[in-house]
Amino acid sequence: MASNYIFGDLLGNFMGKIDLRTQYEASMMSMTLMIGGLIVTAIYVWFFIDFPLWYKIVLEINFLAGFIFMNSFLITTFQQYRNYMEVQTFQSNMKGGL
Repeated sequence: MASNYIFGDLLGNFMGKIDLRTQYEASMMSMTLMIGGLIVTAIYVWFFIDFPLWYKIVLEINFLAGFIFMNSFLITTFQQYRNYMEVQTFQSNMKGGL
């Protein structure tokens, strides 16, 4: 029996049926859009929100840390996606060669 962590049988079984390629692609797309939103928000906060300077600096440091974290996750996911696609290609070539 597969472990469904906290999601229960219904949701866990549904999520288990989603193709790994689809999951990688969805993760990369959503992370790219989130990075774009983070950049726009950081610029907006700096120029258009009337916060004290010390708070703007703290927020911008937080935005920078979030930007680095999200880019790291995006790069890692992309590397996993490329590896997955190479393995899929190799497996299909092996099946076709038998």
